[in-house]
Amino acid sequence: MASLLRSTARVASAAGFILLAGCAQMNPPPAVAYNPPSTALAALPPSDVTRYRVSFATNSYQIDADGQTAIDSAANVMGTNAALTATVIGSADPVGSDARNMRLSKQRATAVHNALLRTGKVSEQRIETRWTGERQSNVPAQGNGVDASYRVVEIVLH
Repeated sequence: MASLLRSTARVASAAGFILLAGCAQMNPPPAVAYNPPSTALAALPPSDVTRYRVSFATNSYQIDADGQTAIDSAANVMGTNAALTATVIGSADPVGSDARNMRLSKQRATAVHNALLRTGKVSEQRIETRWTGERQSNVPAQGNGVDASYRVVEIVLH
């Protein structure tokens, strides 16, 4: 009986090692390339664009109630004007690696893109989705660099 217990313990130990070794060899997520909006968007006169902002918690791409309100407002305007296009631009605060921030800003932009589609008022062809990580922020970091103004997706109607 004792030898059976020792044998079972060795098998369990070996299985645990194999499991841990397999986890250690997991590949990191693929890199996400910088995908800024076109320069033509910045060249539009302010009177030709309407902007909505969806804010996010640190390290999150979950849309809260205020964010959904902004998305619904943008979708309502687009629903009444078929000529409008939305450029959705995700960003991140400067905390963390460039790769992590680029991935997070893409996840945020994609979440807002999908939320616009779910309203049923905006078609896929009318949404351009972009992300910039922390690279295109013109706001200097406040204190420890976690200023919430970085953690946004801007919906630009034009």
